[in-house]
Formats: sequence, C-alpha cells, structure tokens
Amino acid sequence: KGVDWMAISETGSVIPADRVQEETTVQLDMFTDYEKLKEESAAEDDRLTKEHRLQEAIIKMQKRFGRNSVIKAVSLDESSTSMERNGQIGGHKA
Repeated sequence: KGVDWMAISETGSVIPADRVQEETTVQLDMFTDYEKLKEESAAEDDRLTKEHRLQEAIIKMQKRFGRNSVIKAVSLDESSTSMERNGQIGGHKA
C-alpha cells in the first residue's frame, strides 16, 4: 500500500497524510468546565467507535448471508418494499 504524501512541514520535509494534524484554536474562558467537555468528547468517541463496529458487523453478515439477513423491523411491514428491492438491480427488475 502506498503512502499518500499530502503536506510539507515548515522545515520543508514531506509528511505522510496520516501524520498531518489540523490546527485548531480554542478560546478559553473561566466559565466552561473543560474536564466535563473532555469526558463528553471521550464518551462520544466511544459511542461512535461502538456504532462503527456494529455497522461493520452488519455489513459482514449481509455479505455472507444476503442483504435480507439483517433488516430494520419496519421492513417487515406488509407494505414495505425494501426486501423485494434488495433482490433487484438498482431497485429495478432485471
């Protein structure tokens, strides 16, 4: 796998894309609880990581057992067309 060279540092050396950090500026004030914000950010990161792992597991199951193997409950409604459309190409009969 090749490396995406994306940036040149202040000294003129090339930096791999995965090492480039965006610069952010934060205005501090006396009334904000930064520890609480840090904890909330960590909790959100954990939630997103868990959601990402769940989505990856669902995709793996759908690839292995078919697109109708894992569906939303609303797709079980008799008026729902999603299970039928999963068997079509681009939502159209082939």
